[in-house]
Amino acid sequence: MSQIERIFYINRKILEDGKVTTSQITEKFEISKRQVMRDFDYLRDTLQAPLSYEIKEKGYVYTTEFSMMSNSNERMLVLNAMFKSLAESQGAMSVVTDMVSEGLDSGLEQGYRSLASKIVFITPVQDWPDYAVFNKICSAMKSEDRMSMCYRNAKGERSTRHIEPLRLVNYSGRWYLLSFDRQNKELRTFHLSRIERIEQIQGDRFTSSFTEEELETFIHGGYGIFMGNKVISVTFRVYGWASNTLSTQTWHKDQVVERMDVDGQQALQVTVPVANMQEILSKILSFGPSALPLSPPQFVQMWKQAVQEMATQAKNI
Repeated sequence: MSQIERIFYINRKILEDGKVTTSQITEKFEISKRQVMRDFDYLRDTLQAPLSYEIKEKGYVYTTEFSMMSNSNERMLVLNAMFKSLAESQGAMSVVTDMVSEGLDSGLEQGYRSLASKIVFITPVQDWPDYAVFNKICSAMKSEDRMSMCYRNAKGERSTRHIEPLRLVNYSGRWYLLSFDRQNKELRTFHLSRIERIEQIQGDRFTSSFTEEELETFIHGGYGIFMGNKVISVTFRVYGWASNTLSTQTWHKDQVVERMDVDGQQALQVTVPVANMQEILSKILSFGPSALPLSPPQFVQMWKQAVQEMATQAKNI
């Protein structure tokens, strides 16, 4: 048995029973007392666990509240299900799938391993990249070479871009390339499936003028894939079934959710930071009349215009 599995076992026994004894560990894993003591040292020194032997309890306990990783077995089951689903849908070689899955299983306690095949992960959208394009981007990022690409935007318009590739990002099952666009002198995200041709300009090196913190802020600052340094707060309210649906979802780590009663109807009022209002507008429109935008004024106006255009189209059917 691996040390990881023993550590999880020790942690679980203390949380569930209030203590764990050396004999419980030696008997379950058939190891020496010396090995158990090394596991205890790892918990104390590496994981900073407040582990101590209590004479009254005749075992090892946590002297203060401590959670190494709550619901660790359940989390590993979910992670394993996600990996297997993605690997199978992509047609990954079984030897690779088995090797990685075995590594994930090693973090599970023995009794949980039989559940791995009973946890199913299904994602409705998977935009698998062109691996030739993916490979070229990875190569350029590794050597910090600039790239030239032919790109087709959402309107079908083609352009040639000269970029400095910085990050590959998967958002909602779709792949995007975060780059510094040299023509526009700003960070841009490009949908990988719209890259028609891309070439590494070997020897044309660049040094990123963005820190790791700046890139992380750009990527995670606002809702959706429309990234940016400048974000604006969007507030909207959802009712009925939409409020029930949204109550279990997290759209952004900095979102603010408030439950309220509006004219006798339960509602959720949500405020999220966004860098571009178009994507969140589409999301709110998907809730139909069960969602109402509140601010800022330009967002409310965008919503009104979209609803009016749909109403006009409906009349022509």
